[in-house]
Amino acid sequence: MSAAVVTIPVDASTVSQGALRPGLSLAGQLGARARLLSVVTRESETAERRALLESLLAARGLNDAEVEVGVHEVATDGLIERIGATSPDHPVVMSTHARGVVGEAVLGSVASELLRQTHRPILLTGPHLDDAWSGPIRSLLVCLDGSALSEAMLPEAVAFARAIGAELRLIQVLKPSFGQGADAGEWVYLRRVADHLPERYGVSANWDVLHGTDVSRAVVEYAALIKGAVIAMTTHGRTGLQRMRLGSFAREVLLAARSPVLVMQPAGD
Repeated sequence: MSAAVVTIPVDASTVSQGALRPGLSLAGQLGARARLLSVVTRESETAERRALLESLLAARGLNDAEVEVGVHEVATDGLIERIGATSPDHPVVMSTHARGVVGEAVLGSVASELLRQTHRPILLTGPHLDDAWSGPIRSLLVCLDGSALSEAMLPEAVAFARAIGAELRLIQVLKPSFGQGADAGEWVYLRRVADHLPERYGVSANWDVLHGTDVSRAVVEYAALIKGAVIAMTTHGRTGLQRMRLGSFAREVLLAARSPVLVMQPAGD
């Protein structure tokens, strides 16, 4: 991943600004410029919105970040157009519950449409991002379940972790088993994937098998124990909902996560 700009969509709402901490942290780790992007529906609103974004940057002592305010009759469509036109190598960091930016409460039209159109990883912050989360990103926790869909995140996760010097850690959640010898070999899958990473991608990774009847909760609680953690996962669009293109597991993690979540919908899904 070579990034010159990290795009952070922000509107006038406080909740949209939850993406600022991880977005600015990522920009710093990449040595990239941050770009605060906003879209308004009237030309007369641009000056006020620009002043807001500039004040957010000034409060953080940032003088070299970019501010872009566009005009579109439908703000969400305008954001999708502008973000979709950026290079796939330029990360996007955004809130998933800022109603002026993404619409719906879980994953709104902007992020879901970007996932569908671009098949690029997007770093998302949910409604329960820890107030104390400030970066830097130190660990990327890649959620695997033995499927090709989950493993599609591996090359993107490797590139992301390598670019910022973060640890790569593979995790899998297994439901508790109480039969004799139930734990024997439960680690085989993750160890096999980890053992192949040096040959395939030139990196190594730690791994952990988690246990719990609630898979998303196990992931969220594990991530909360690791300073500077980001959860990484793939998702699919087969939810039966017209506007919500996340699988149930990814939605549940985003709703509860105290950490940012790197999400990608692989091509062809």
